Amino acid sequence: MISARDSIVNDMFRLIGREHGCNDVRARFYPFKEFKSTWCRSGGRTEFKISDYLQNADAGVLEDFSRCLFSRISNKGRREVYTDRLRSWLQSEEFISMNRPLYLERSRNLSLSPVGRFLNLKEIHASLKDKGLSQDSFDAVLSWTVSQNAHRVGYCSVIMRVIGISSVLDTPSIPDFVAEYVLYHEILHLESGLASLTSGHDRDFRVRERMYPNWRTAEDWLKKVATGKIVGT
Repeated sequence: MISARDSIVNDMFRLIGREHGCNDVRARFYPFKEFKSTWCRSGGRTEFKISDYLQNADAGVLEDFSRCLFSRISNKGRREVYTDRLRSWLQSEEFISMNRPLYLERSRNLSLSPVGRFLNLKEIHASLKDKGLSQDSFDAVLSWTVSQNAHRVGYCSVIMRVIGISSVLDTPSIPDFVAEYVLYHEILHLESGLASLTSGHDRDFRVRERMYPNWRTAEDWLKKVATGKIVGT
C-alpha cells in the first residue's frame, strides 16, 4: 500500500513529468544512505527512487527537486542546477536536525567518535583553527572510520555536514600532520558548501588546499599509505 508521503512525491513527479513529455511516471521515497536519487526509463515509463531525506520537505521543495531531475534527464546526464529554494532547504538547520541522525545511523563504517586510538579529530581541528586554516564556527560531525581504508582516507557529506577520516591514519607510524592535512582537505569541501558538489577539486580548491604548510610531504605519506608501505599498529 502506498504511503501518504509516497503519494505526494508521486503526484508531484507525475505533474512535472507531463511538462517534459513523460506521461507515465512513478516516484517513491527510498532509504539511500547518501542524499541521492535514481531513475530508470523502460519503454514509455520513468520510475524514480527519491532520497527519503526529502520526505519532510514541503511541496515547493519537491517541485524544485523534480524539475532538477527532469532537467538532468533532458540534458543527458549533466548535473542538475539546484534552485535557491532547494538550496535553502538543504542547508537549513531544520533539514540537518531531521536527517543527520538517520544518516549517521546508516553510516555503519563510522565509529561515531572523533576519539581514535592515538589521535583526536577535535584536537586536530583545533590545531587547524590555530593555524588560521579553519573557521571558528564549525557545525560538523567528525568521526574516525571503522575500517582502515588506505585509498579513501577521508570523505565529506557536504549536505549532512559529516566528515569521516580513515582509521588507517590513526597510528604512531604516520606523522600527525597527515591526518590533519586530510581533515583540512575535507573541511575545504564542507566550507565550499553545495558548490563543491559540482566544482570538486577545481583550481580554486587546489590553491586553498596548498595553503596547508606540509601539503607536499603529507601527499607523499598518503602515497605510501595507499601502496601499503606503511603498516599501522
